Amino acid sequence: MTPHRSRATHSADAATGELPVLLGAGGDAPETLLLIGAPGDDGVVHVRVWSASDWSAPPRGRAERATSLLQWLEEQSAAGRSMNQSLYAVRLWLRRESPSAR
Repeated sequence: MTPHRSRATHSADAATGELPVLLGAGGDAPETLLLIGAPGDDGVVHVRVWSASDWSAPPRGRAERATSLLQWLEEQSAAGRSMNQSLYAVRLWLRRESPSAR
């Protein structure tokens, strides 16, 4: 019997240290892929973003506070945008409570 592991453990890419989050389209916003790096000691995460408007374009990179990103993702979910990750898994990742984010 194999031990139970959380979804966040399986969803994070251990090789790159990034959590993939696919946001469904909503309102005027196209489907969006975010690769979210593990937060640093300063609480800042590095995010690479692709848009369904042009999947072949290079990603836009940005750095922001994990708390701000979490709040934005919660707002997107509340607005009805689907996500391939549960908010629980994203919270664990951004709070560095997921084994993969350490």
